[in-house]
Amino acid sequence: MAANTNLFTDKETTNWFKASIALNVAKQGLTNFLDTQLQNVHAVVGKSCGNCPIEKLIPCPTKPYCNKNKRNYCSFHKSQKPQPCPKCDHVKQNIILQHRYNGPSWRNTRAEKWVQDYWEIGKCFLPPDGYTSVCSVQESDFNGVISILLNCLHFQTCLSSSCLSPPPPDKLCPLEKVRQIGRDVRHTSDCKVTDADLQDYFQTLSTLLTDPNCLQHDPTAIRACTRLNDLQNDHMSINELGELLKEAYRTLKHAKEAGESFSDEAKRTFAKANAYLMCVEQRLNKKTQVGEQRLTNQTHAGQRRLKSKTKAGLEHIERKRNDAEQCLESKIKEILIKITRMQETANKTTQVEYERGKADFRSNLIQFYTTKMHTVSVSPLWEGCDKPVWDIFVKPKLIPIIIEKDGSRTKTNHTIEQYKDIFYHDKKLNRVFIQGDPGAGKSTFLMKLALDWCEAISLHNPSHMSTFTDVDTLRDFQFLFHISLRDAIGQREVIEMIKTQIIDIIYACDERQNAFKLLQQIMKQETCILTMDGLNEWADHLNKYVVPLIVNCHTTVVTTRPWKMIDERIKDSEINRLKDIEGITDTEELTKRIILSLQTGTDRTHTEFMAHVNEHKLMRFLTSPWLQVLIVNLWINNNEFKSSLCEINCILLDLLFKKANAKKGYFKIGHSIQCLSNTRFIKEKVEIFDALANAAFQFTFSSKKSLAFSERELMNYLTVEQLSFCLHAGVLTQRRSLGIAAEESQFSFIHETVQEFLAAYHIANSKQELSEFFPTETKYNVLEMCQTVIYLCGLDCKKANELLNRLTDVEFLVNINQGLSKYVQGYDDMEHLMAFQTDDYIKIKNVKSKHAQMTKGAHFLFALSVLFQRMIISCCTEAKASGQKEICLNYRDFTFSKYLSTADSKALTELLIFNKSNVRSLILETNVLQTGEILTVLQHSKRSLERVTTKMTPEINKELQQMIIQELHCSGIIDVSSFSCVLPSLSQLTYLKIEDSRFSEHIVLPDTIQHINLLKCTCTNEFLRRLLVHLASLKHVTCDLSEIDTDCNTDLFQSDLLLSDMTNICLNVKLGNTDLYGLLYGSSIGKLGLNTADDLSLASEFLHTLNKLTNLYLFGTYTGRCDLRLPASLQCFSLQKVECSSEWLCSLLITLATLDHPVECELWDVVLQPCEQASGEESHKHASDLRSEILSRDLSNIEIYVENCSMALFEILRDSSIGILDLTTTDCVLLASEILHTLNKLTKLYLWGTYTGRCDFSLPASLQCISLQKVECSSEWLCSLLITLSSLDHHVECELCDVVLQPCEEAHEDESHVHVSDLRSEILSRDLSNIEILVTTCSMELFEILRDSSIGILTLRTTDCVSFASEILHTLNKLANLNLWGTFTGRCDLRLPASLQCITLAEVECSSEWLCSLLITLSSLDHPVKCVLWDVVLQSSEEAHGDESHVHVSDLRSEILSRDLSNIEIVVKTCSMKLFEILRDSSIGILDLRTADCVLLASEILHTLNKLTQLYLWGTFTSRCDLRLPASLQCITLAEVECSSEWLCSLLITLSSLDHPVELQLRDVVLQSSEEAHRDESHVHVSDLRSEILSRDLSNIEILVKTCSMKLFEILRDSSIGILDLRTADCVLLASEILHTLNKLTKLYLWGTFTSRCDLRLPASLQCISLQKVECSSEWLCSLLITLSSLDHPVECELCDVVLQPCEEAHGDESHASDLRSEILPRDLSNIEILVKTCSMKLFEILRDSSIGILDLETADCVLLASEILHTLNKLTKLYLWGTYTGRCDFSLPASLQCITLAEVECSSEWLCSLLITLSLLDHPVELQLCDVVLQPCEEARGDESHKHVSDLRSEILSRDLSNIKLSVKTCSMKLFEILRDSSIRILYLRTADCVLLA
Repeated sequence: MAANTNLFTDKETTNWFKASIALNVAKQGLTNFLDTQLQNVHAVVGKSCGNCPIEKLIPCPTKPYCNKNKRNYCSFHKSQKPQPCPKCDHVKQNIILQHRYNGPSWRNTRAEKWVQDYWEIGKCFLPPDGYTSVCSVQESDFNGVISILLNCLHFQTCLSSSCLSPPPPDKLCPLEKVRQIGRDVRHTSDCKVTDADLQDYFQTLSTLLTDPNCLQHDPTAIRACTRLNDLQNDHMSINELGELLKEAYRTLKHAKEAGESFSDEAKRTFAKANAYLMCVEQRLNKKTQVGEQRLTNQTHAGQRRLKSKTKAGLEHIERKRNDAEQCLESKIKEILIKITRMQETANKTTQVEYERGKADFRSNLIQFYTTKMHTVSVSPLWEGCDKPVWDIFVKPKLIPIIIEKDGSRTKTNHTIEQYKDIFYHDKKLNRVFIQGDPGAGKSTFLMKLALDWCEAISLHNPSHMSTFTDVDTLRDFQFLFHISLRDAIGQREVIEMIKTQIIDIIYACDERQNAFKLLQQIMKQETCILTMDGLNEWADHLNKYVVPLIVNCHTTVVTTRPWKMIDERIKDSEINRLKDIEGITDTEELTKRIILSLQTGTDRTHTEFMAHVNEHKLMRFLTSPWLQVLIVNLWINNNEFKSSLCEINCILLDLLFKKANAKKGYFKIGHSIQCLSNTRFIKEKVEIFDALANAAFQFTFSSKKSLAFSERELMNYLTVEQLSFCLHAGVLTQRRSLGIAAEESQFSFIHETVQEFLAAYHIANSKQELSEFFPTETKYNVLEMCQTVIYLCGLDCKKANELLNRLTDVEFLVNINQGLSKYVQGYDDMEHLMAFQTDDYIKIKNVKSKHAQMTKGAHFLFALSVLFQRMIISCCTEAKASGQKEICLNYRDFTFSKYLSTADSKALTELLIFNKSNVRSLILETNVLQTGEILTVLQHSKRSLERVTTKMTPEINKELQQMIIQELHCSGIIDVSSFSCVLPSLSQLTYLKIEDSRFSEHIVLPDTIQHINLLKCTCTNEFLRRLLVHLASLKHVTCDLSEIDTDCNTDLFQSDLLLSDMTNICLNVKLGNTDLYGLLYGSSIGKLGLNTADDLSLASEFLHTLNKLTNLYLFGTYTGRCDLRLPASLQCFSLQKVECSSEWLCSLLITLATLDHPVECELWDVVLQPCEQASGEESHKHASDLRSEILSRDLSNIEIYVENCSMALFEILRDSSIGILDLTTTDCVLLASEILHTLNKLTKLYLWGTYTGRCDFSLPASLQCISLQKVECSSEWLCSLLITLSSLDHHVECELCDVVLQPCEEAHEDESHVHVSDLRSEILSRDLSNIEILVTTCSMELFEILRDSSIGILTLRTTDCVSFASEILHTLNKLANLNLWGTFTGRCDLRLPASLQCITLAEVECSSEWLCSLLITLSSLDHPVKCVLWDVVLQSSEEAHGDESHVHVSDLRSEILSRDLSNIEIVVKTCSMKLFEILRDSSIGILDLRTADCVLLASEILHTLNKLTQLYLWGTFTSRCDLRLPASLQCITLAEVECSSEWLCSLLITLSSLDHPVELQLRDVVLQSSEEAHRDESHVHVSDLRSEILSRDLSNIEILVKTCSMKLFEILRDSSIGILDLRTADCVLLASEILHTLNKLTKLYLWGTFTSRCDLRLPASLQCISLQKVECSSEWLCSLLITLSSLDHPVECELCDVVLQPCEEAHGDESHASDLRSEILPRDLSNIEILVKTCSMKLFEILRDSSIGILDLETADCVLLASEILHTLNKLTKLYLWGTYTGRCDFSLPASLQCITLAEVECSSEWLCSLLITLSLLDHPVELQLCDVVLQPCEEARGDESHKHVSDLRSEILSRDLSNIKLSVKTCSMKLFEILRDSSIRILYLRTADCVLLA
């Protein structure tokens, strides 16, 4: 039951009572938290010894404990003497350190309990008196609990910053406020608390109990919050209230004990409340007692009556108690209703007055904002020049910054477009910070925000333009208070600032006090926006707070410079939203508004201003609103401004110094730095100015130009005071680093141009030589530093020129030269040209930044030349504007472009005249120079001028004589005869362009010409003919014919051209005519470029006649079907800049597919027309039909190269059979990824571009190679690519030609992707052994990806790659092949993986030491490994001897000799004698010599290789073979050899001298004709060698022949060769002529296909013929058996892999197999042993009923098939079986059988038993040989239930007579002998001791 706490007639007394109860509830809520944390404190301070009391640890005397009123007696220490105890003293010191005021309450604690009681530690932080006997947290009171929280520093880490900010003992500290509540309640004189104070008490206590750090999740604190809420709302039960009241009495008692004063009124009030509760409790108890007494008296009346009375009594008691409670509650409610009505009446009157005051306040505030705060200064030069905000305001560019969980800050890529994005994020935001550099528009934005609020709240002006469209969002806020923090210095609270800056202005003196009270009420009750401008300009005078204090929670918008946001006191949790203001969204609009505001009329326009900006190169200054306003002001007041950039910077810096309150001071007139003369605030701070300049110089000209730098770096040049001044002035700005939170903040200059100017000032002002600043060995990027150079020209032109000469290195000047060359030769990208010729600052800056790593593309190279010239012109202009007297700038390349302004042309002309004697390039596109000036330059630069573009005149033509010009572009009518006299004298001319001229006669060209370009010229037929014929005589030349007008008679001169070889000419034609193309009909032009569709239309008539054409280049627009007839010689079809229909492109691909050789199709810039445009011509087949035709065509011969494309293009290729695809941009790859998997014939894919995220495209199964040509990618992308490749089920190559892995920072932006670490794990789990990786350029990060992976093949193309890879090679546990390229010295320290099978040195230059150590490393592998030396150059000793610390080669040679290298196969292609000397005497196992030179060199050392077993030879050999072969040789292979008979004969003789079997493999041997071999007459004739062969014993030689000639076999005729292996049917055919002469031949191997009858004549010596892999007819096999039967000794016929042809194939022969079968049956084949490995039933049918003597069946299948005919072989004496057998042995054996051998057999007991029974049936002795028999376990053998069980068979064996069986056992088991147990075996041969043991 809930108790009403309104126990008193006075409401405020009741409130006091509730407050007292609330304190005890709060204390109980904190006890669990305090108890837990004190245990942690105990752990921190440590444990004492447990023996020392506190008196021993405190020196005497110590105030306030010791009191020595009596001599030699201390009331604190008594009899205890202070004694040191290190352990306890350590704990005591830790307690002192933990105490906020270093004054623990020692009197409270017992130190001997510190060892185990944490509460005794906690008591040290209690108030000094009254807590000695308190034994736990629970027994302590509210004041004690709060005292511990305040005094113990440990709780700073447990409570949020808001609880202790500002820190104690500041009265504003929330925890101090909590303690003050306890004091106010306990020490009150009247026991009254107002409603407002009570609500504040409950709010404060609840806030503490819900502190987010720990208490928010503490169950006790949560329960206390609930009880506070119940108490506040009168929902607390009587019992609970009673308990709390008792707790309050205990508090009162404790307060008395502690000596605290507790008012009499408080005592009486508690007594009254307690009496009331006791009265209620007594009445209830009394009623209960009466009921219980009655129940007791009635007990003896019986059980039923007892129950009845009990129930009645209980009901009666409950009714009485309810009546009493209801009566009490009704009386209290009547009193409360009366009080409430009185309060409501009073409140209603107060509320009306409040609403009226609030409305007046808002009205005054709006009037104040709209009349006093509505203007902003529009002139940095004169602050008093202000205009209404709405006249000049432009929407700001606000960028949100996200504060990540780790404290890092990430700038987003979108802008704020609505007010709700500023003030709301799910819910209303409390604190929003806006940071921005000086002049970015922060203050103006807040002023406009205030005006927008006025509009939203009340004004509703239709002409008002709000900043954002959702101005209604501001209606959510009843008030907006705008504060300038610059004007609030010394004030700490926002409410005081509002009073000073707003109330004191809008109210009179007598109204201010009431207004301030009203403000306080508004701040408590209304939703407000507080805008505070300039946090960086405000500081707390006590340096405690970083942001002004706000009592209530309101939405605050604070602007500041970025450096202020670095302050660590601004917690991330206190920043609800952070935004960066990056200027404004429309700079042009701001300029227009400022111009209008600064003039009364419209005399000056924005267009004029921009022309001024472009002329004086001021675009870089228009990047911030403040600088923009400054430039406009300077332009408006142009009488005082000279347009000097140096002067602008000085004005800017002067204004900034003024903002930081610098004193006035002037430089002397005539100062060396002229632009400083008019400044007013720099002079007195010149030491700061100089220090800033030094810093700017260091950061600009360091190894890498830095625009952002750390405080540590900056402090090398500035003092702390100087840095502070620069930050407040705004010259420097400070920002928190985006990224890792712990990283240092970043500083930068207000603008890049300020840094560059100060750097230039430092150089100009310095007395040091430039050589000290800029050492020659350092490489600089002059374009990045161009602005500094320009400023330096304005400060000191002579130094600037010297600096230019130092900054421009040779490479830069060469690039400029190349760029101008490209331009003169026809660079026509006008879009880029315009960007570089005009003042497009952003594009120019982009080129400058790319200069360091840019490609050598024409547009970038030309951009360099244009930018460098612009820089030189700007230098000259700045020098003049700054008043430099002597302008001396050296420059060589002059381009007078039509895009140059008049002023720039004038400046460039002045520079040309100054440098007239050293001009390299003179390009005149305009008539800015007079002829006399041109001639002057030509005369003075005769030995330096390399390129000229000019309009030709007789005077200029004459002056060109004997010059060293390399490129000449002349226009206008030329006197051909005089020009022809000049041209041959230009001995270095390579490029000639002639424009707008006429030629009727031949022009004489120098032999050096490489490119001639005729543009808009008229030529006669004779001229063109002679020109082309002459060009055909040169090596390689390009001829451009553009818009040529001809009058050719093609027939007349056609023959001359047809006879000329024009394959060296690349002819480009633009707008040619029929006559011109007629000249080319049937010619041998090598390359042809057609620049328009009309050109292709005319050329299509004769294209197919150009039978030497290899390259065709097309430009233009094409529709319909492509019906070109292409020449068969075409190798490349290039679409340069083409717009075409899908139909045209499809048909082109179909046409290319008809070529029968590889062809490349380049799609450089192809635009496919939409279907509407392309479907106009209905006569053409629709693209869909063509697509179907493409799919049916084989396009695998086409390589497609794509640079600029669309999805429509790739849709054409979908499902096609393209063989090679080259994608040169990221966009191409992205589009192609949709169709890649459909290209089922694609074998090679080339990729270029930049890739991040995961590689998610599907690759076709046909892919064999993917090549990353020039790729920048993330580790994540590369990992996922490798994973994708691993899913292919065949070998695939991955070429990493030029791959740059992005740093982690760049690649980590997309968090949705799988992390690289996860992908690495996936790589490790994948089988990558099918991937061959080729690496050309790399980084260590790349190889870290491969670490521990299962890559199969790795190719490293450079030394650097090998160096990086060496760290991870040993971890590649599946690496089989390693290919190396590069240069290596020192010792080879590669750690190779155990899996390596082959290492290839492809192109390697190395020291002998390195190679030796590599061989030693390979020898340590425990398996065969191949070492391929393709192209290895051993360095000379001098080169390799540099590092003396390495082991000498001789030592390594000794180590090689001691190593076993027999596992190494060495393949050598290019070599030196030095290489073989390394191998001398070594134990190499296999040697493969790929050239005759290698064989020649190796011959010196071959005989020393005592472990060499195999030797491979390649090359051409003549004369006698004088190789000395090692005795260990077992095989010599002639892989691809052309040799003389003499050489081969002598090789055989050499081999015969070996005393062991040796194999000679003749894989691909061509014997030279006699004429070729007969050149050296000194050699012994072949006939003599033949005689020697016949006399030699060659029976140890096995000869293998694969490709051969009859001549080879003639060499072998009558020889004593022992074994012959013939690998083809052709070899067998040729050998058949001499086989019968080989009288020592014992074994013959045959391979191939044979039909008809076998007519081989076999030698009598033959013992075995082996059909290895043979397909033959039955007829051939039968006749072979007949032939073998004719031999008079045993012979073996091995049928290893024999396939009998079907009858249809074999039916061609007239002799039928049936006749041969008839012949076989009467023949005696008993001398033949037939071995069968793979067979068919047809084979055994041939043998049926034959007299075969021995049969060897090598598989169970053979046995199964043979079982059908075995019983018919009536002469069979011996049978060999191999294989696995189960079930019962059911084949019938012939009666002739004498022996059956189980060679390698696994069988069941059942099968073996039945075999024995079968053998017992024979009526003669028979031998059963068990050579290698394994009996299967019973489980395996039990599958066939149809067989008789083994036990039955055992019984049958016992009953059989096995005495005819002779059993021979070699390998066996006990199970075998158990079968024989008790049997009647007569003879048993046990071949091993194991058998004897078992038997």
